[in-house]
Amino acid sequence: MPTLVSEACKQSNPGTMVKKLEGQGLALSGGGYRASLFHLGVTRRLHEIGALQRTTRLSSVSGGSILAGFLAHRMLDRGAQRLEFDDWETEVSAPFRDFVREDIRTGLFLRHIAWNWAFPGARARGLEKAFRKRLGAAKLVELPKASADSIEFIFLATDIEHGVLWRYTSDKIGTYKRPKVDTPDSMTIAHAVAASACFPPIFGPIKVKVEGKVIAHLTDGGVYDNTGMQPIWVDNKVVLVSDAGTPFETKVPKWFGSRIMRYVDIGRNQVGALRRNAIIRRLDRNYQNIHLPSGEPTDKPSGAFWRLASKHKGFLEGADDEFKAEYATLKADWYGYPESVLDDRISEIRTDMDAFTNAESKILENHGYTMADLALRRHARHLGNIGARFEVPHRDLLDPGTVSRELRNSHSRLHFWQRWFD
Repeated sequence: MPTLVSEACKQSNPGTMVKKLEGQGLALSGGGYRASLFHLGVTRRLHEIGALQRTTRLSSVSGGSILAGFLAHRMLDRGAQRLEFDDWETEVSAPFRDFVREDIRTGLFLRHIAWNWAFPGARARGLEKAFRKRLGAAKLVELPKASADSIEFIFLATDIEHGVLWRYTSDKIGTYKRPKVDTPDSMTIAHAVAASACFPPIFGPIKVKVEGKVIAHLTDGGVYDNTGMQPIWVDNKVVLVSDAGTPFETKVPKWFGSRIMRYVDIGRNQVGALRRNAIIRRLDRNYQNIHLPSGEPTDKPSGAFWRLASKHKGFLEGADDEFKAEYATLKADWYGYPESVLDDRISEIRTDMDAFTNAESKILENHGYTMADLALRRHARHLGNIGARFEVPHRDLLDPGTVSRELRNSHSRLHFWQRWFD
């Protein structure tokens, strides 16, 4: 598997052999239920403009994998090979908002509190059972194989033995560090989601068994790459990356334990920044040159990248007058939450798998819907019918004052009892 560095070298050396790029890839990052709900809004808008239906590879991590697993089950229920739905709100959004109303984390933590740290295996198995109960018991091998006419699901976890990404697909599981094996017929999608989302030290590691033998120990995919973009950014001609990871906080912690974690966070932030900069540089060369004068598409990669913490002014910078006028028209009605709400409330929402309120769910869905539209409208409007009406899903939660009130405790992990009775 090409590394980020080696691929960057290929791009800087035109004489290097580069594999043919094909298909459209979508990466959904980690970040607990917060990420799942942000991506719910993202995929909703992609589906409206027809871009989700043309996606041939969906790569996901942690919170992104929770939504991907949910979408995979809904797709299989329809007997489909692509993510195509007749009524997104009824078939996808409303059921998924119900899904995140259930607290997965707290019950498992309390049930095993006596041996929580010494014996994590029971919690890991409990997490898998919880996902199987909520998602379904469909098997990985039931998912479509990679082809131009179907969508391939890639669930990412971290192999803690070799320190690399572990991939779950419908036909193979493993890493490039060890021989991949055929996906066992009995392995469920819920298992792959649990391995991708078992954030340490609360959950995991999860053991992978083949024919009764443990072949790997896995933890949250975000430990290695929280964007989930590695499988798509070197192989797909179209690359879409939705990053709902936690923005880096600019403060000096006072408590000793927080200071220790701060040093870890700085290192993780640097790695994340390198990945983000690499994909943006790669795409930026082609943002303004997607098509030849004849109208035929070029053979260069294209796509878009957006974050939960993206600012509108970043998309407006360097934009032409036509885009600025289009933006002003959309803004005259409603086209995203103000920066004060984004910085003080939305960016502070916890990354967790406890119960999320209906208001939290709808606000995050609104935000993801807008960020995806803005990024595609600015950088990749050739990917779908971007002229499809922009209609934010939940207009009852647009007022900044209302949003601030609804999210006033959303940063805290200690208000779960209130969320249970919302």
